[in-house]
Amino acid sequence: TARNMIAAEFEERLVEWARRESDLVALVLAGSRAQPGEKSDHWSDWDFHLITTRPHHYRNTGWLNQIAPCLCANAERTARGVVKVTAVFDGGLEADFVPLAAWQMKLVYSGMRHPEWASWMPTKLRRGIQETRAFMLGSGYRLLVGNAEWNQRFAALETSWPSLELSAEEFARHTAAFWPKAVWVFKKIVRPEPRSAMHWLHLLVVHQVYPLLAEEARLEGFAPRPEARKAEQWLNARRLQQTAIVTGTDQAQLARALLAEIALFEEVSASVAAQRGFRLPDHSAVAAWLRAELAKLAG
Repeated sequence: TARNMIAAEFEERLVEWARRESDLVALVLAGSRAQPGEKSDHWSDWDFHLITTRPHHYRNTGWLNQIAPCLCANAERTARGVVKVTAVFDGGLEADFVPLAAWQMKLVYSGMRHPEWASWMPTKLRRGIQETRAFMLGSGYRLLVGNAEWNQRFAALETSWPSLELSAEEFARHTAAFWPKAVWVFKKIVRPEPRSAMHWLHLLVVHQVYPLLAEEARLEGFAPRPEARKAEQWLNARRLQQTAIVTGTDQAQLARALLAEIALFEEVSASVAAQRGFRLPDHSAVAAWLRAELAKLAG
């Protein structure tokens, strides 16, 4: 079909471009586009690792038109510390490129062969290994450009490795941050500043609630994805219901949404704390005050 030809042509252009770039030692495609048997549609994006001796050369958007006509693009540093270049090409084809230093990726795959050394590894190396495994093993991968040595390195992915888990420090940070930010959302609701309240309510879910939901899902044997990606596949039935929070510009609706978010956060933080042996700080006083004030608005 025409749609499949568009996708195939894009991949062909990308491979031709990558082969012309002498500093690009490997181009790796991961995700639903990587495996012919995986379910992807016209709107599925492409996710690439650009393994290069000049990663700084690709941490901008100036090179994208060498591949295909680029409608828009953005380069930004992610929460994981890498630069991701997102581009939308002609036809609405979207691709994410993460430029990575070749020497660093060689070190990552070398270290990946030795999970018994994990406790001795620098934190950045250990996290790099775990995040690389999550990228490559999520829905499969395919080496589009690169010599046989890279496929040999990828054999390290078959080594069993401890899953990426939430640390005690990260748990403490999320549980401490939630409550002042919830008070901030309440103030936006009561003033009223409904659109600002919706904005901050959303950020509260993304930054403080979903990391704990992901850890709970991991403990239940699921494989959570960052940024709530494909959460419908790894949240249990109760959490799916609890995260279907409806907002709007109505003050009462916003108050009910924040009440629901507070209840969810308390439940999931207690669940994670109990399973991981983390200390759960006592925020009952601020929780009670917020509930009392929000009840006046919720109707």
